[in-house]
Amino acid sequence: MTAYQLPPFVWPTALMIVCGLAAWRGRDLERLSAGAYLAAWALSLVAFRAGTGETQWAIMVIDAALLAIFVGVALKTGRYWPLFSAAFQLLAVLTHIARALDAGVSGWAYQTAGIIWGYLAIAAIGYGSWTAPRRYAEIEAADPTDVPGATRR
Repeated sequence: MTAYQLPPFVWPTALMIVCGLAAWRGRDLERLSAGAYLAAWALSLVAFRAGTGETQWAIMVIDAALLAIFVGVALKTGRYWPLFSAAFQLLAVLTHIARALDAGVSGWAYQTAGIIWGYLAIAAIGYGSWTAPRRYAEIEAADPTDVPGATRR
């Protein structure tokens, strides 16, 4: 039985769709997240060592920096999608750590896990970008005194 592999154009296409969606419908935090992921992917193309199942230390550093950005975005907003993107990115970093700690983790499992977390993280960014205009319109239209816990003027 051979392992199934997605065609190589699927990831860049998905990432570009999410980046385009963030540019079109997203607000600042969605654009920052999509742009950060695009930059991290570009850096990963340079740092990736093909043909090895060993721990990709340079990729781990890039993933950790992206995690810091996602956590910062999650702390700045009351929306839920940044929590999911940060959680999936945390799983990507933990996958690197698991591979470093246990050489029994196969190279195939290591690479596949990283791919899965990447797709899920950009799906969260895509969702946040798609729902941003409606969500921000609701917030801007709301009377701040009607929000529970809001300070009255």
